[in-house]
Amino acid sequence: YPFASLGDWEITNFLLTSRLSMRAIDKFLSLHLMNSLPPSFSTAKELRSHAEMLPSGPHWNARVVPTTHPMKSPVTLYYHDSLDCVESLFNHPLFMQMMDYLPFCLFTTTKRIVRVFTEWMSSDSPWDLQV
Repeated sequence: YPFASLGDWEITNFLLTSRLSMRAIDKFLSLHLMNSLPPSFSTAKELRSHAEMLPSGPHWNARVVPTTHPMKSPVTLYYHDSLDCVESLFNHPLFMQMMDYLPFCLFTTTKRIVRVFTEWMSSDSPWDLQV
């Protein structure tokens, strides 16, 4: 999403992060070699439209930090809103299949004698939150 495969994304990422012009990207995409790796786009314009469909993620905030001492220039703190970051992670299509919302108990044997804690969802905390 919105690319067909990992290889498609790798080509896209390379082209978008390179400093190639749209004309140079079109020329690259018209190479005979690209017929063996057909990407989900055939022109630089299509590539850009696919890239615009990607989630943007949280935006940067800035705040001038007051200081008690004189400075040559103001001290600026750049930051992301933590809730925006969490929302971005939960809504990201690459992580959709990796998110675990159900708490679970994991044991070393079927007799359930020794419990294994591998991540937060395997601890007692999520169970306590549901009550």
